[in-house]
Amino acid sequence: MLFFSISTWEPEESEKIIEHFKELRPPANINIINQWVDLNGGRYFMLYETESSEAYAKFNLPWSDICYIESAPVMESTDFIKLMVSKGM
Repeated sequence: MLFFSISTWEPEESEKIIEHFKELRPPANINIINQWVDLNGGRYFMLYETESSEAYAKFNLPWSDICYIESAPVMESTDFIKLMVSKGM
């Protein structure tokens, strides 16, 4: 399953965030597809894939002390349309 996460943090946490990113080692069941940084600062976007709720938790919980993470399961719009058509919608 694909997840899109938006991480935000307070400016005073920037140094801690940089240190976390230097040590970022996703669990074996996390496949990072792409990552983006908001050039205005304070936000980071990530698209990744996992089938394991345990890997999802292991990946996100270590950040909970220095940033806020909003995560949502996503799918490509063409796949979503195909799914809706197959369901008669």
